Amino acid sequence: MKKHIICHIFSLLLALLISGCSDEEVVFSEDPVTESAEDVETEEGFGSETAAAAESTKAPAYVYIIGAVNRPGVYEVREDSRVFEVIERAGGFREDAAAESLNLASTVRDGAVYQVLSREEYEKAGGSGGSGATESAASGAGNRGLVNINTASVTELTGINGIGESRAQAIVTYREENGGFSCIEDIMKVSGIKDGLFNKIKDQITV
Repeated sequence: MKKHIICHIFSLLLALLISGCSDEEVVFSEDPVTESAEDVETEEGFGSETAAAAESTKAPAYVYIIGAVNRPGVYEVREDSRVFEVIERAGGFREDAAAESLNLASTVRDGAVYQVLSREEYEKAGGSGGSGATESAASGAGNRGLVNINTASVTELTGINGIGESRAQAIVTYREENGGFSCIEDIMKVSGIKDGLFNKIKDQITV
């Protein structure tokens, strides 16, 4: 009888011991779940940092803003910037500017020259700026059939009545050294082009 009681007590103790080990295993099994959640948070944070790094490494674009803005000049912007953002960098429009002369929502292009027409210039152009008047880097000739002296090649410049190859080369050299022309009258700053020749070619050119 005594031996039976001892065996019964031993069985109870063994059962309690097994139950205690089982509880520890349940607690231990929760740890990997907690660590996994932390790993997810870490990965999300790393993804955000990677996106920010990618944004900061975008190539810059350099654009030349001329015409009816408060601070004409060359500006460094992000390659995905819009024209209106560059106008803001240039001090905004002058009071006489015709903002509708260009597409403010278009994306800028590296090396492009953008001209903001004055109200008078816009009206003379028939109320339509066109790509040749507003985004001068688009081509040597604008939509109005005028040769863009800021972007035309030597060959295109020689198509102007009165401009030979030597003067065309002088025009290209001048804009490379001085950053371009802000108005067509600036072409008279080029050696060999004076009032007489300017009056002859002024209706054939634009900036």
